[in-house]
Amino acid sequence: MPDDAALFPGFADLVVVAPGARIHARVGGSGPVVLLLHGYPQTGAMWHPIAARLAASHTVVVPDLRGYGASVCTDDDFSFRAMAADVATLIERFGGGGDLAERPGGGSGDDSHGDDKAIVIGHDRGARTAHRLVLDRPELVERVALLDILPTTEVWERMTPEMIRAYYHWGFLARPEIAEPMIAGDPVRFLHSALVGLYTPLEAFHPEALAQYEEAIRRPGVIHAICGDYQAGATVDLEHDAADLHLRPDLPTLVLWGSRGMVGAEADPLEIWRGRLPRAEGRAIDAGHFLVEEAPEETWAAIEEFLAPG
Repeated sequence: MPDDAALFPGFADLVVVAPGARIHARVGGSGPVVLLLHGYPQTGAMWHPIAARLAASHTVVVPDLRGYGASVCTDDDFSFRAMAADVATLIERFGGGGDLAERPGGGSGDDSHGDDKAIVIGHDRGARTAHRLVLDRPELVERVALLDILPTTEVWERMTPEMIRAYYHWGFLARPEIAEPMIAGDPVRFLHSALVGLYTPLEAFHPEALAQYEEAIRRPGVIHAICGDYQAGATVDLEHDAADLHLRPDLPTLVLWGSRGMVGAEADPLEIWRGRLPRAEGRAIDAGHFLVEEAPEETWAAIEEFLAPG
């Protein structure tokens, strides 16, 4: 398990058992519950620029998605539905806020506060997980923030030549029989190319966070999870999304995207998201894809405003 003390001062590292997974999570602060969900090819360490600030007024839960980082998938299901179910387990486990010391350690959600809602903030694959959670378990989500994504179905439909060059990994990783052995040959080089290939310089990443991403990608189980995630994104996730296109969850929604990336290059992200989440508001951030780490102050300001009472 990684040592997060430098990135998440005052947070505790816990493992929560969910159906089909053992989820490593960093937990700190007290008050209303906020979950911070990371994306590819990272871990929850990406949230270090804002987690401590949020913990001043919230209970902050920062998991690694199943199979990523220090979390383990035990049933080989990497769909967003499975990832959203893991997040639901965490919300039920940590619902009610309060001090971390007041909560029993470990467990699988037996101390659930079933009526509690959480704020869910996701980036990249974590944002897709957050969207799926809103569709599957809307009673658990008070408000949601989606960082630098369009809906999964929209991405596949908009695979122009420019998109294919930027998002080549969507097809490559969806073929695990090809991708897994190729990545395993030089996993750190692949990680670095994945990070800088999405319009964010390598220097933008905190050295300790980058070291955690490098440590994780070296593990074959993580490579398998990444490929399983994208394979699901090209198959079963599309089936789930197509079945739920009629749903229009009515909750406060923040949409942020990097002005130098592809999300807003060919479409208006707000217009698209308002077709799925009618109360979506937001704007571009002066950054590439990894806006939390490249533009932490601007990203934090937008999130802080979104969470402000009234």
